[in-house]
Amino acid sequence: MKIRGYITAIFFVIFSLSLSGETIAKHTKDEVVIGVLAFRSKADTLQEWQPLASYLNNKILTHRFTVLPLSYAEFNKAAHEGKLDFMFTNPEHYIYLSTKYDVSRMATLIRANVNGTELTEFGGVIIARSDRRDIENLNDLRGKDIAAVDELSLGGYLAQRVLLQENGIDITKEATLQYTDMPHDKVVYIVESGSADVGFIRTGVLEKMAREGKVNRNDFKIIHPISNYPQALSTALYPEWPFASSKMTDHVLANQVMVALLTLPYGSEVTKTAGYYGWNIPLSYEGIRRLMQTLRIKPYDTIPPFSLKDVIHQYAIFIIIVLSGVVALLVFLVSKTIRLAGTLRIKSESLEDQIRIVEESEKYLRRAANVFHNSREGIVITDPQKTIIEVNEAFCELTGYARDEVIGKKPIILRSGMHEKEFYDQLDKAINGEGSWRGEIWNQKKSGETYAEFLRIDAVRNTNGEIENYIGIFSDITEHKQRQEQLHHMANYDPLTNLPNRYLFMSLAEKILAFSKRKNSKAVISFLDLDGFKQVNDIYGHEVGDHVLRQVAGRLEKVLRQSDAIARIGGDEFVIVFSNIDSIREVQPLLERILQVLKEPFTANGNLMNIGASIGASFYPDHGEEIEMLVRHADAAMYRSKENGRNQVTYYCQENMEQFLKSD
Repeated sequence: MKIRGYITAIFFVIFSLSLSGETIAKHTKDEVVIGVLAFRSKADTLQEWQPLASYLNNKILTHRFTVLPLSYAEFNKAAHEGKLDFMFTNPEHYIYLSTKYDVSRMATLIRANVNGTELTEFGGVIIARSDRRDIENLNDLRGKDIAAVDELSLGGYLAQRVLLQENGIDITKEATLQYTDMPHDKVVYIVESGSADVGFIRTGVLEKMAREGKVNRNDFKIIHPISNYPQALSTALYPEWPFASSKMTDHVLANQVMVALLTLPYGSEVTKTAGYYGWNIPLSYEGIRRLMQTLRIKPYDTIPPFSLKDVIHQYAIFIIIVLSGVVALLVFLVSKTIRLAGTLRIKSESLEDQIRIVEESEKYLRRAANVFHNSREGIVITDPQKTIIEVNEAFCELTGYARDEVIGKKPIILRSGMHEKEFYDQLDKAINGEGSWRGEIWNQKKSGETYAEFLRIDAVRNTNGEIENYIGIFSDITEHKQRQEQLHHMANYDPLTNLPNRYLFMSLAEKILAFSKRKNSKAVISFLDLDGFKQVNDIYGHEVGDHVLRQVAGRLEKVLRQSDAIARIGGDEFVIVFSNIDSIREVQPLLERILQVLKEPFTANGNLMNIGASIGASFYPDHGEEIEMLVRHADAAMYRSKENGRNQVTYYCQENMEQFLKSD
């Protein structure tokens, strides 16, 4: 519920701006088709989802929304012909459509079970008739006739197939499959009639049919039942159905529909006929994509072309570990061979035996030396006192040191200073206790450049258990680390302004509130919306508007303190948290300074523009102790600033706050 309130506040401005007077005045309404996968009958599907179309018609007056129930085949044909503006289907079918036709998810369904509980996940159910004594567990499915919905149905086929595969059963080879297509009710009737031994359906279907009086629940039993779910369940759980838009759908209309879905009241009359609570922000379906790739389900039923470069890129770390182990083993064998050769020279009574053993040892040495010198991984060997006695060419290439520069020295010359003493203490403890250590470490080249490496250190012991050598094998993984950092930055920062995005802001704000709670101090959450920014976009275009947003972010960062946090959470919306506030009087000068710097003219592409800002503020802990509530209160106060003439600061519960300021 907190997420829902926060989303409502974020999208309110976007939704209001999108409904201009000119649009409402249009008399001709364009028809918008919502394709719905009919996992029950088409009549039931239309009856369940028509209220949603009516709701959208009332919310978005410029278009007329209609619901079109479809089977799998009909759905795919309509998507291919571009006849669908929006699509509501099961997760695996969405993955198929997103890959084939580039559709985009907008929201995830929150379904209600027969007891009224919220469900954001569903799974598959394996059913059989109660009188079938020969079918009690998964192994009994071998050799049986199985009815399933479709090879793309997650709840009606894929979830059960994965479960059986994990238990060593390949139903594509060990059973007979028949596909019924939608609705799932067909599978239940086929099992009931005895035309199939076993049926695969999604969760909730059997309970709903029993409640509607279509079947007797006691006539069926569940194979591999799982008890910690409010409905009959046999498999793992997966995210609920997504609501998606076609790539040809107008993005303004798509935004309006997304806002309408996410602001639909939970448990309203619109949702009751279809048996769901409402809509949530879109969940991730990558786990289902990987499942389909593993099972080679359409559209991943063909093997894509790949090269040696692809294999190296995909399994780089694994290859490094394997090669490191091989090289370590070979180096160990070299050391052991050297000891063996020395012992044989002393104890051998036969010169012929000595020659043979030496020749064999030399052969091992040549092989090991070839691997040692030609390996792409850097290799360093030390004596028991950790003095370097040998390195290979790759070591010199990766570190910049010549061999003569490191022989006789200790590996400490490579330390970058980026790790604390405790790090090296733990490393030594692992080597001394377990005989090896592996992990990531930052070292320094001769040039002073730091780099990340994946390092493995092994202690080589003689037959008496005494350490004779230490062997270190490493690879440069700096580029890999940089890619990881780039991905982290993309996930947590706004690409336009480089400010923290909504997700990072929530984490920072929670830490600031926790700090304020420990210090028994106050914090201020301010919600800032630019005044006049829409006119900048309308007159000068979005390129100039983006330039202005970057300037706004720069000015705000300059006036804030190091202890404060700022984020861009929407088009022209920013949220700022002021921490370590001892007195409420400290806040007003900070907010007034923000208003002042945003009044100053902006220049972009030779154009001089003036904008302003409306600010709403709420106080911790006076107006709440949860960040979501404080942001909502600050947002409400910001709208009061808009109503009172813009370019000003308004505090949540203004009258009470004025009295508080006078008494502070």
